[in-house]
Formats: sequence, C-alpha cells, structure tokens
Amino acid sequence: MTYKSKVALDQFLEVIKNADSTFLDPEKVIDEQGRIDGYQHIFHLLRSSIDFYLFNDPLRPQFMLLANDYHKLVGDNVDSVYYFSQLRGDQEYLIKGKRFDSCYLSFSVYGGSPNGEIVDRVCSNINHTQIEFEADGRFEIKLTPNPSGKNEFKLDDDAVNMFTREYFFDRFDSRESELEIINLKAQEKATPLNDDELAKRIRVMSTFFEQTTWIAPLPVDFPLNDFLPPFAFEADQGGWGTVDNIYCFGRFRLEENQYLKIRFTSPECCYWGIQTWNFLMQSMDYKNYKVGINKGTAKANDDDSYTVFLSHRPMDVDNWISTAAYKEAIIFCRWLLAEEMPEQPTVELCEF
Repeated sequence: MTYKSKVALDQFLEVIKNADSTFLDPEKVIDEQGRIDGYQHIFHLLRSSIDFYLFNDPLRPQFMLLANDYHKLVGDNVDSVYYFSQLRGDQEYLIKGKRFDSCYLSFSVYGGSPNGEIVDRVCSNINHTQIEFEADGRFEIKLTPNPSGKNEFKLDDDAVNMFTREYFFDRFDSRESELEIINLKAQEKATPLNDDELAKRIRVMSTFFEQTTWIAPLPVDFPLNDFLPPFAFEADQGGWGTVDNIYCFGRFRLEENQYLKIRFTSPECCYWGIQTWNFLMQSMDYKNYKVGINKGTAKANDDDSYTVFLSHRPMDVDNWISTAAYKEAIIFCRWLLAEEMPEQPTVELCEF
C-alpha cells in the first residue's frame, strides 16, 4: 500500500532539497555569509512550516510563535512579538486577552488560498486604537462574518490566517499581552489524523515552505550604504505585512575601519525602529550585540532629527548599533501609525 502521506512527504523533501537554488541564484546580491545563512534558514523555515500547518488547525486554532532569539522568519523585529494562527472564513473566532506594556498591538487577517500560498491581501487590520479595553487592559474581540457590536470585526469568506503584532520600546523588560483564540462554532470530537488529512497538511507545509523561499532572500538589489525611499504597505500587494506600517530598506557593506552615519527625521508615530537584518530577513544576534534602536530608546538631536551610527566596533556615541560581525547585510526601518510619509534617510560612509 502506498500512503498519500508518503507521496506528499516525498514531494516536500524534494522542495527542501532544491531550496538552496533561491539563495545560490547568481542574480541575488548575497555574499558568502548570506549563502551560509540561507542553509541555516531552511531549518528555521521548516520549523515554522510544521508549527503553522501541521500542529495548527483553523477549526481548533492556537497562537503559534513566529520568532524568538534563535528561530527567526519573514522579517522578525528585535522589538516585537508575533503570533500566527490559521483561520477559516466560515467560522467565528473570539480573541481574549490582557494588554500590559506594548506601544502597539494589532491583529492582521489575511485572505487568499487555504493551501499555504503567499496571501493575496489584508482582509482586515485591527490595532489597539480600534479596540475598547477594560481599565485593567483586558479585552475581547470577535471575528465574525456578520459583525454587529462592540469589538466585532468582519471575517471575510477568503480569510485564511492571521498574525498578531506587539511592539515594545523595551521588549526584554516589558510584559507581552496574554492572548488566546477560540473558535466559537461547535466542532465534532477531535480524532487522530487519517492519511488524507495528514497528506493534505504536508502538501500545505510544502507550499508554504517553497513560496516563502521566493520572498526570502528579498528579490531586490538594495543600494549599497544607502536606502531606497520609504513606502507604505498596501492591503492588496500580497504578503504578510500590515497596512499600519511604512517600510524603508537599505544595505550596508563595511570594513573594520568604517562606519555609517544615518540621519533621518520622523513624523509623529506610534513606533519607529531601525535594525540590521541578514539577507534572509532575519534579525541579527540581538542576544550578544546591540542591533536595533527605536523611538523609545534613541536620543534626538537638538533639531528633533536623529543620527544613528552603524559599525563593527562599539562607538562612544548616542544611538549606536552593531553589524553583529556581518560585513554586509540589510538595514531595515519601519514606522507604525505614522501621520505622514517619512523622508528618506541619508547615509554618510565614514572612517575611524
């Protein structure tokens, strides 16, 4: 007997086997360290594929952690905590929680195919400014096809998954929200996975794995020691961004005797942050290096602008961040709930 799960597994293993073609592609501007990171990224992606689509079920959902200090994926942020859950548009979900120290909290629902593909659009984006909280930070929100009351939000027919986002000015000395998701529709009693269901979940994992390698490493040649203009994430552009975000990307390449002086101004916003990523959209080693700075930790200049310094060696200046021993990688900025589009940061390459 040939099990469908066996066929699906063989197909998934073939996808994994060929995954390095995405970061070994000579048209990708990635250095030697970036290619080594690519092989390591395969295991990060494999773990998330299993968590999100084997151990998760839209009929009995649970929040699965996207990233931590050793497991990173699809643009994690030093200052944030993300959770993922599958959803189905014909269900009804209750999210219960209690918020503590975050400067931003949101729930982004995405629409598209339920087969693990890159999502088509943001169906709804619910942030803390739209939620009514109790005095102690407790809240409940309902995702439903027919919203009618306080803290009820539309669940579209093509809803397939959700990411929660929570940002902190001091993540490691802050308390993240308590969150729980419940399907309000009654379900049949849970039973062991049969061959058909397991094979289906393996195929979904395979699709998610493969298509995520299409976006990491990023298919863009960023300017060297400079930034592209900031841009707002649009609901229909595809991918797991949030419409509350404005993004800005750059790339650095530094020798030991060099540093970057990055200058920018910020509009009024809930949060801004600048950090270093590797080419696979993974944050640098923030346990052993200072690789990010944000609105709450940076010191402004006298004219309310900011100057951030990036180098290999520590500098005795305000707003210094580390390359984390990478000669070349990505610099990433984001603004949340900004009142206007930020100006493009300027960069000066300097020597000690």
